[in-house]
Amino acid sequence: MPEQRDPAAERTARGVALEVALESKNVREIGELLSFWDGRSTSLKGDRGVAELRRRMANEKTVRKRVKFLSKKLVDLLKFFLRGNGYRADLAHVTGSQAFSYLSPFELKAAVNALIKRGFLFDSNGHVLSESGSSDGALSSHNTTFLVPCELGDVLQAFIWDDERTVEEIFSLKGQLSRLVDRRDLDSLVKRLVPDAESAESHARAAELLARKDVVASRLEGIPDKYRPLLKLVVETYGGITSRAVLKKNHKALARWDRKQLQELLEAQLLGTVRHVSLGEFGIHQFDEAVVIYAELLAPLREILSEEEPQVDHVRCLGVDLISDISAFLSYIEHNPIKLTLSGKVYRTAVRKLEDSFILARTSGFPGDWLFQYLFDFCMSQAMIARGENRSVALTIKGRSWDRTPLDRKLSRLLKFSCGNWISTEEPFHGSQLLDLYLDAIRKLKVGQWVDVNAPAFDARSSYLANLDNFGVRDRYQSRFQFAQQAGMRDPQQLAIELTTWMRQRLVLFGMADVGEHEGKPVSMRLTSLGAKALGLEVGESEVATAPLVVNPDFEIILFPDGASYDLITEVDRFAERTSSDSAYRYKLTAASIERAVAEGLEASEILKTLSEHCRVDVPQNVIYSIGQWAGKVKFVRQTVVSLVRGRNKEVIDRILHDQELKPHVVERLSPTAVLLAPNLTRKRFAELLEAVGIFLEPDTPEEVAVAKELTSPSAEEQRKDADKGGHE
Repeated sequence: MPEQRDPAAERTARGVALEVALESKNVREIGELLSFWDGRSTSLKGDRGVAELRRRMANEKTVRKRVKFLSKKLVDLLKFFLRGNGYRADLAHVTGSQAFSYLSPFELKAAVNALIKRGFLFDSNGHVLSESGSSDGALSSHNTTFLVPCELGDVLQAFIWDDERTVEEIFSLKGQLSRLVDRRDLDSLVKRLVPDAESAESHARAAELLARKDVVASRLEGIPDKYRPLLKLVVETYGGITSRAVLKKNHKALARWDRKQLQELLEAQLLGTVRHVSLGEFGIHQFDEAVVIYAELLAPLREILSEEEPQVDHVRCLGVDLISDISAFLSYIEHNPIKLTLSGKVYRTAVRKLEDSFILARTSGFPGDWLFQYLFDFCMSQAMIARGENRSVALTIKGRSWDRTPLDRKLSRLLKFSCGNWISTEEPFHGSQLLDLYLDAIRKLKVGQWVDVNAPAFDARSSYLANLDNFGVRDRYQSRFQFAQQAGMRDPQQLAIELTTWMRQRLVLFGMADVGEHEGKPVSMRLTSLGAKALGLEVGESEVATAPLVVNPDFEIILFPDGASYDLITEVDRFAERTSSDSAYRYKLTAASIERAVAEGLEASEILKTLSEHCRVDVPQNVIYSIGQWAGKVKFVRQTVVSLVRGRNKEVIDRILHDQELKPHVVERLSPTAVLLAPNLTRKRFAELLEAVGIFLEPDTPEEVAVAKELTSPSAEEQRKDADKGGHE
């Protein structure tokens, strides 16, 4: 005979084991339960049937599917038993509960029987209630205790209440407080945890008070030390949310925790929760049990749990190099013809001429061809360059005004261009709100203070998750993808890492942020004063005792940068060759660099003024002399469109020069019988003015008429545009 098992020995603090509960069922009942839990009829019997039933009733995925077959009334009744000690309650407590006062005794007993028939509920004595009110084999139904087996109860506890919580209640302390405490009870809660706090007029204000670093630290002491490594990992590596599946895959030792115990600890200390988090309806790949730290507490917990400052052995700092390269790019287009292929691409020969001259290509390792394409796309999007005749690239009025544009305005245009590009190509659905929250998180940083490289991204991502309902993400996702599946939904971790990647690729490129690296890996970041200006923040100008420039007799320029020297850097980049960009910017003045600057419209006097105003000592005389000599080598010619008028004798031209109506149109007298007139004087008007002084205009020869017609007729490109315009009208 098999060994008899003592049911009492199988009882735990959580209740009765599933195996023991199933022993009260006969073969027929086991078969019925197995059919329900398996979803189809099965031939398994005996111990094999019981083993399969135990496996399915302890599997969360299967339990979730079976719960969907229960009505709301049955789910509410099941929750009542789950609240009891050991997941149990007697019928007297059920019938006496105000929650079920709307049900008659007959309906209530029928609901209990329905749960028993489906295996969610067991009678401790193995009885089923009869319609008359008594249980089979029992004298009084009100004394009968019903229970949920502990394994099944633990699985149900993991998710059965989750659907009742909004994403704000799961991911934010404000949402959790709104769920737990009425407004009138907020003060007592806050006073208990923050004795020196003022009155909390709202749940949001209460969350701010409870997110103070000292208050969070005191609540963290209520968490056992065995959970500290887990919380540190969730906060620092995953930014406040990570699933058990991820922990099992990457951190097996930390995946072994008691879900119910950890949930009770985190929620009791108002630090977070453990929930089955399903975000698929919002377009986010998250469908399982996860540890969540409230969004407002990430920053203080990050400081509390961090054991040491991140080590930085290399700083990636680019300053205004990109802006200088844009100026050089526009200047090159203004003074050099660039042609486009039939497909709209720039000929490779033009790219090769420019790519080696970019500062970023020489000092920061960016590929020259990539930089050329990025600058070309940016300038085209900002209408600083345009396609001209014969597939040429022409500089526009906006392009000519780039160097006169304030630095913060230049950065704002770069930032707007990059944000739009990232949203359209990388994250078209979540990107807009995520980037707004990310830039808000960047604005909260202190200029120059190092923080974890992922910290702003984690803060923005957690805030986004807490506001999914407020942003209407569910409705937008269902509207956009209800008839088409979204390809490649990203999980919460990927959403944050994407933001960090964008920062490293673009904000660093613009000089708005610096990245600190350790052993070749990015570990921290900081907001620069340049970034603060671009984001509209007030930046106090640094007080420097000496000028930032040193000009040596060997034509080397050393610039010591500070928060107010960004405009100076871009100015020096126009007439000197950058040789290095470390803690100090080093330049070399050469004949080629001066000649190029003068050819681009920069006067020698302007160059000397820039050097003298910012140099710590007098500029060496040989440098002043050489700049003047090099600038003087640049020769200029001017082309002007005019009208040539020849008279048959000197008297005709004299009359034109002395007439008050004609004299303003004279540009220059070339000879006694020739004069140049401005092109704005039409032939008809000129003839009228001449007749007033007794002079007549000779008719043009056929050859002159043909040439004039060719010069004044619109180009083929203009004709095409006019035709297109007329067609649209």
